[in-house]
Amino acid sequence: MDLLRILSVDFFLEPLNFALVVVALVSGGLLLLPIITGRGVSRVSVTQATQLINTKAQIIDVRDVEQYAAGHIQNAKSLPYQQLSEQIALLKLKKDKPVLLVCESDKRAAGAVKAFAAAEFGEIHVLEGGLKAWREAQLPLVK
Repeated sequence: MDLLRILSVDFFLEPLNFALVVVALVSGGLLLLPIITGRGVSRVSVTQATQLINTKAQIIDVRDVEQYAAGHIQNAKSLPYQQLSEQIALLKLKKDKPVLLVCESDKRAAGAVKAFAAAEFGEIHVLEGGLKAWREAQLPLVK
C-alpha cells in the first residue's frame, strides 16, 4: 500500500508528468465549455438543417447580396458577412430560437458564429458544406 502511494506521488513530482496532467485537464475543460455555458455551436448536415428549418429555426444567409438574390433557402434572411456586427440587432431575431447560418461553402457562416454568440444567441448552427451541399442534395432555392 505504501509503495503505491509513493509511486503515485512521485509520478506527479516529475515536471513533465505534471505538465501532461495539467494539459489534459485544461483541454478536457475547454472541450466541455460549450456544454457548461449552454452556448452550443454545431455544424449540421443538410438533413439536420431541414429538420431545424421544420422546427422554425431562423435562417441567416451571410453571403453577399448578389449571391443571395441569385438563390437562397426559403425564408432565409440576408445578412452579408461584412455587415454582421452592425446589422444583427436590426433583424429583430428571437434569441431563444435556433439560428441556422448559411453561406456558399460554410467558411463565412463559421466565421459569423462569433458575432451571434456575442449577441447572446443560445443555439447556433452552421450548415456544413453550405449552399453547395444544399444544391448537391437537390433541395430547393428561391430567388
